[in-house]
Amino acid sequence: MEFWKLKQSDQAPAIIDARSGKEWSYAELRSDVTRIQEALPSLGRKSLGLLIARNRYECLSAYLAALNAGSALALLDATLNPALLHDFLVAYRPDWIFAAQPEADFVGYRNSASGEPGLFERENPQEILIHPDLALLLSTSGSTGSPKLVRLTLGNLAANADSIAQYLQLTPSERPITSLPMPYSYGLSVINSHLHAGATIVFSEDGVLRREFWGAVDRFRCTSFAGVPYTYQMLLQTGLLNKQGSSLTALTQAGGKLEERYVHQMYRLALERGWKFFVMYGQTEATARISYVPFEQLGRKAGSIGIAVPNGSLAADEHTGELVYSGPNVMLGYAESREDLAKGDELHGVLRTGDLARQDADGYFYITGRLKRFLKLFGKRFNLDDVESILSRRFESAVACYGRDDLLMAAVENCANPETISGMVCEIFELPRMAVKVVAVDKLPRTANGKLDYQRLADAEHEGIPAATR
Repeated sequence: MEFWKLKQSDQAPAIIDARSGKEWSYAELRSDVTRIQEALPSLGRKSLGLLIARNRYECLSAYLAALNAGSALALLDATLNPALLHDFLVAYRPDWIFAAQPEADFVGYRNSASGEPGLFERENPQEILIHPDLALLLSTSGSTGSPKLVRLTLGNLAANADSIAQYLQLTPSERPITSLPMPYSYGLSVINSHLHAGATIVFSEDGVLRREFWGAVDRFRCTSFAGVPYTYQMLLQTGLLNKQGSSLTALTQAGGKLEERYVHQMYRLALERGWKFFVMYGQTEATARISYVPFEQLGRKAGSIGIAVPNGSLAADEHTGELVYSGPNVMLGYAESREDLAKGDELHGVLRTGDLARQDADGYFYITGRLKRFLKLFGKRFNLDDVESILSRRFESAVACYGRDDLLMAAVENCANPETISGMVCEIFELPRMAVKVVAVDKLPRTANGKLDYQRLADAEHEGIPAATR
């Protein structure tokens, strides 16, 4: 089923706002989607829209309206640093913007003539050629506002929503609560798959450690939520999962590797409380989900990313060891400029993940390393090349970024005050202080061919010695 067409029973509850308790039926959601769709600018061509989203009903309505209208829609988080948002607007110049804050102001845009709250039209829209299959654009590194986008089709969205609904066995009786941002591919896939199932989604903007979040879980009898590794580390360390969530039946984890000790803890806790806990692996390039570990196998397959989602397949390249995924949810390709939106299908259903993997005798896959330069911090992916570029411009100095999945390292030349720079990095990328470390170097180390020597930087950090070359 094409979830964006909202063919569910008119009176079936679709959305509940966690704070106000207001409820919308599928008929009301369909009506609001139609209203926003009719308010979108009519340009005589496929339009490019930008949704600056929060976990709110009106943002969901705008998202579905864009899909139904046949627009190409980019999603960005409303908490994105304003300077990075500005850079994005300059790069892509969308025809219209829908913002979670109706009072927002964007240079070169005016309030929609339709009077639709939060909808802004470009004053002088520029001609743009957009491929007819392009429906959704998600950032490969949403926390940096990088102009590098993943190009997805309606077919990609439908295929992944259907496969997720299959292996999680979703039904209309499900009642998930949004525990991840809507613009994050994992959070969006939770929404898509549950709309596909005709479930009732509880929209919350509260973090999983807040009292209000668990109050909503109890009040609305929520059945599931999704989390990244940090989510479960904190919930286990605080003991919240031992006493909260009596109505829960399933919990899911993706967005990076959860340490095996935590996987075992969650497995035991799930058995005690009558839950199912699903460990999954995915990438935005495959519309979020690529593999999962069936709960019944989790006890003996901790550390594995599992098996391919329904209608997909996985293999480790026999020459390089790279994990390769094939399926109908694989993106068309990347966009790095406005002109790239005209491109068609460049991958033809095959995604080279950039991760190294092995397969065990039972057909389960295990990630053993990475080929690409990116980190996953608190469930959000950071392309280190993008981060370097942004920081080099901001600080007007040479920067080298490296690290691990719980720490972003930045070596900066001619850095007089690393603590101050560290604070600025945290502010730009919305990261806690403990997740960032800045080191001052006289000169960044380079290999014989002049490339930055990231291995030397990483080794120096591990051994606790100065990384600078003199």
